[in-house]
Amino acid sequence: MIKNDIRTKTAASFISIALLSIVVFSITINILIINNFGIYIKQSANAEFDNIATLIAETYKETGNWNDTSSRIAHSLMMSGYGIVVRDLKGNEVMKITSMFSMMGLANNSKTSTKTLPVVVDGKKVAYVDITYTGTMPMSKLDYKFLYDVNKYIALITILTIALVFIISLYISKYLTKPILNIAKVASKLESGDYDVRVEDIPREEELLTLTAAINHLGASLKSQGMLRAQMTQNIAHELRTPLSTLRSHLEAIIDGVWEPSKERIESLYEEVVRLSNLINDIELLNKIEIDNLKINKTRFNLSELIKILLINYESIFVNKNQHLEKNIEDDIFVNADKNRISEVLINLLTNANKYTGESGNIKVRLYSEKQYAVITVSDNGIGISKEDLPFIYERFYRSEKSRSRDYGGSGLGLSIAKAIIKAHNGTINVESILNEGTKFTVKLPLDL
Repeated sequence: MIKNDIRTKTAASFISIALLSIVVFSITINILIINNFGIYIKQSANAEFDNIATLIAETYKETGNWNDTSSRIAHSLMMSGYGIVVRDLKGNEVMKITSMFSMMGLANNSKTSTKTLPVVVDGKKVAYVDITYTGTMPMSKLDYKFLYDVNKYIALITILTIALVFIISLYISKYLTKPILNIAKVASKLESGDYDVRVEDIPREEELLTLTAAINHLGASLKSQGMLRAQMTQNIAHELRTPLSTLRSHLEAIIDGVWEPSKERIESLYEEVVRLSNLINDIELLNKIEIDNLKINKTRFNLSELIKILLINYESIFVNKNQHLEKNIEDDIFVNADKNRISEVLINLLTNANKYTGESGNIKVRLYSEKQYAVITVSDNGIGISKEDLPFIYERFYRSEKSRSRDYGGSGLGLSIAKAIIKAHNGTINVESILNEGTKFTVKLPLDL
C-alpha cells in the first residue's frame, strides 16, 4: 500500500508523468519507424519489380524467343511468389507465369501488388510485362534483422530510461520534500511547546526559504509571547495584589479595632477600589478593541485645536517638574476620527513623556501633514528604552526593569490601548528610543481632505 505522505506522492507523480511520457514517446517512435519502414519496403518492392523487368529483357535478348525466356525464369519467379504476364506491343499475350500462391489457392487479393513495366532491349520497347506479387511485400533477412534490432534497442532504452526515471524521481522527491519535512518536524515541536527549536537546514528555493523564515519567526514569536504571557500573569497578579493587600490590611485593622473607621481611612480604601476598577476597565477596553467590539464614533474635527487644548490642560504637569515644553503645531489639520479616543492616546503619550523625563528635561510635541497623513510626534530626553525591551512595549502589562519600572506607577496598559485605538483608525504608531538618551513616539492618522 502506497504511503499517504508528500514524499511518496511526489515520487509517484514524477514516475507516473515520466512513464506516460516514455510510453507515448516509444509508441510514437515505433509508429514512425513502421511507417517509414513501410515506405522503404514499398520502394524496395518497386526496385524488385524493375529488376524483374530487366531480367525478362536480358533473358529475352539472350534466347531470342519468349518460350525459352519463360522456361529460364519461370521457376524462380513462381517460387518467389511473383506472377507475370508479358504482352507484345500489339497487346498479344506472349508469356505467362503463375505464382505459387495462386496455384495453391493461397492468393490474398487484399495484399496483392501489381505493376506494369516496359520490357526494353537495346533501348527499344519490345513488350510490356504485368508483374503481380501475392502476399505482403517481400523483405530480406537484413530487413528482418533491422526491424528486430530497432525494436530491441527501443525496448532496452525504455527499460533503462524507466530505471533512471525511477532513481531520479526518488532523488528529486527527497530533495524537494526534505525541507518541508524538516519544517513539519519543527512545527510539531513548536506545537508541543518546544519554542527553542528552529529549522537549521535553510533551503535555496524562494518559496521554501520564505516558509522556513516564517516558521523560524513563528518559533521566535511564540517564545517571546510565552515569556510575555508569564510576565503578564505576574504583572496582573502584582497590579491586583497591591490594592487588595492594602484593602485587606486596612479592613483587618478596622475589624480588629486597631484603627477607627475614620473618613480618611475609608477614603483611602475607596481610592484602592477605584484603582482596581480602573485597572479592570482598562483590561475590558483593550479586549473590546482587540475583538473589534470597541465603538469608534468618527467625526470630522480639527486635530490642531485638540492638541493645543490638551497641551494647555496638561501644562501644569510639565511646570511642576520644571520641564521645557516645545510646541510646533501646524494649523487647521483635520481628521475623521473618534475625538475622545484620540485624546486618550495623546494624553497617554504626554503623561508618559512627563513621567519618564527628569527635572528640567526637554519635551517636544509636533503636528504636521505628510502626504495623506496627519503626523504627531512626542519626543523627550528622558530615561529611554533599551533595545531589548523596545519590541515589547505595546504588550499589555509589559514593563522593563529600567525604563518602565513599577516605581513610576500606572497599569502598564496605556501603550497597548493607544496602539489598538490608532490601529482601529487605520493609522500607525511607532517608537524610537535610546536608553538614557530619550524616546520619540510617532503617530500617523489619515487626513480628512
